[in-house]
Amino acid sequence: MAGMRITVCLPAGAADRLEEAVAEALAPFEIDYSRGEELDIWDAWYITGGETHGGGFNVLPGKERDPRLIHEYVPPQWNSGEPVLNDFGWCAGGPRELLDFSASREEARELAEAAWQRWQELAGQLPSAQPWEVYYDRAVAEFRTYSVDQASDDYRAQPLVRAFDDYVATLPTERYAYWFLVFTDPAVEVGRAGRQEFVERQMELALRKRNVLTLGGWWYEDGGPGIHGACHSPAQCSHEPELPAHQERIDAYLADLPGDTLLIHVRCHV
Repeated sequence: MAGMRITVCLPAGAADRLEEAVAEALAPFEIDYSRGEELDIWDAWYITGGETHGGGFNVLPGKERDPRLIHEYVPPQWNSGEPVLNDFGWCAGGPRELLDFSASREEARELAEAAWQRWQELAGQLPSAQPWEVYYDRAVAEFRTYSVDQASDDYRAQPLVRAFDDYVATLPTERYAYWFLVFTDPAVEVGRAGRQEFVERQMELALRKRNVLTLGGWWYEDGGPGIHGACHSPAQCSHEPELPAHQERIDAYLADLPGDTLLIHVRCHV
């Protein structure tokens, strides 16, 4: 068994009974072996995602203190008793109109191209940087006196790497997926990559990929075709899917929902 995350969409009126409404929306997909196996998906869930890069939602600037934002909810049997607060600018959910869905493929491409170009410029001004493996190999060979942590510090202290890290830190990447423009070894990942190769790789990492449970009760996972919770099994479902199967269609669906629609980030045990 493992975990998965899904955005549950609810009408605005569910705000006063949030946990109950989430439970009702998820109920058709609980593992109970009473219907087609495709609908046996989860056996436990909780609302999460209010921490930085925790898989929840960015909040629109100026809306960070709106009381309608949703915080993490852990069922009583798992809860320590302490409330879980959202990090500033993040939330576990809320009305669509409070959430920042402005990240785009066009902006991601511009940021990736700018990062690649900046490395080339810095590489022409500063001493070349050794790859991470040089430092790691030394840490392995001298493990008694030279730790991996020290190796990492020394690697990042190289003038070219440090200058590039400083530049990347200025880029507006908060709305993008965690690994977008995050580099373990920029000397290799950027320095040895061609522009097109680099940009295409970063584009694959840029936008968050979200599973979604639609307002109409369709479960879309990994960009695949939807499963309708109102039917006994996909083979017996005669309903027209709420949206086509494709990650970009799923992203567009979320972005185009009415402003008061509630979006809740849920982690399921599957």
